[in-house]
Amino acid sequence: MNSYALSVLIAIIAAAGTLAVVPTYASSFDQEACPGCSNNDAYTKHQLALHNVLPIQVSTDKKIYDHNSEVKVSGTVANLRADSPVTITVVGPQNNVVRAEQIEVSADNTFETTFSTAGDLFRANGDYTVRVQYGPQQINDKVVIQLVGEAPEKASACGVGEIAVKGGGQVYCVPYEANGAVVTSATASSATKSLTLKIATESDGAISVKIPREVLDAMGDNGQDQDFVVTVDDQEADFTETDTTDSQRTLEIQFSQGDSQIEIIGTKAVPEFGTMAAIILAVAIVSIVAITARTRLSISPRY
Repeated sequence: MNSYALSVLIAIIAAAGTLAVVPTYASSFDQEACPGCSNNDAYTKHQLALHNVLPIQVSTDKKIYDHNSEVKVSGTVANLRADSPVTITVVGPQNNVVRAEQIEVSADNTFETTFSTAGDLFRANGDYTVRVQYGPQQINDKVVIQLVGEAPEKASACGVGEIAVKGGGQVYCVPYEANGAVVTSATASSATKSLTLKIATESDGAISVKIPREVLDAMGDNGQDQDFVVTVDDQEADFTETDTTDSQRTLEIQFSQGDSQIEIIGTKAVPEFGTMAAIILAVAIVSIVAITARTRLSISPRY
């Protein structure tokens, strides 16, 4: 057999061997990455294979928060390191560290913690970077969250899941639940007989608001409840009244990503000024009128 024929034979044998090995290797890899997956579950296999490549991964339950939220941080590690905690640092918009802690990794290779955005270190709006490190410095990952809305001047009297509504010279704590957005501010107006919510959205979603009747209500001349009017970015929107009691009415309102304002219009709302403020204003007006009248008399010519 000449050298040319020998070379061709060797090439054919090598190609056949490669074709035999590749399926075996691919099958072995799939079984290792996802033993319980079916052969057509390619996405799950890819995600698990990716997990094996990334030594640590971190995520948060949302991307946008206000200044009175609980941020849930969770993640996984590819390989457990004995007696080695995960170090979590949060860096603010001014590149300053606003939080740092160490947490243990569970036996199932996961870790989880929460922190509050209330407090002086989280007063600035903007991007906050949550960075995790596991063992050596090169084993790290990060996620960026955004804080929006008005930071309270002092410790908020409202708890998590409540929005502070300004009206009548005081602050009312209105319970709400939102999916896909956070409420950044809320104001009641007796002039427009409405409750206005400013929102920051990260996706399409819905908000459920439990409106105290003393803040806003909608009633007919016969004293019976009537429907509110709801607008989203000045466009009339559909809503559902999911619950009604003697003290509050609960509305569920849909919104789209990019929407920024929800206005709920009724027939009466808490006045912008409280009773004492109205009395002071009335006294001030009367005083101004009296002083003006006296001044006019004093400068009138006498004959």
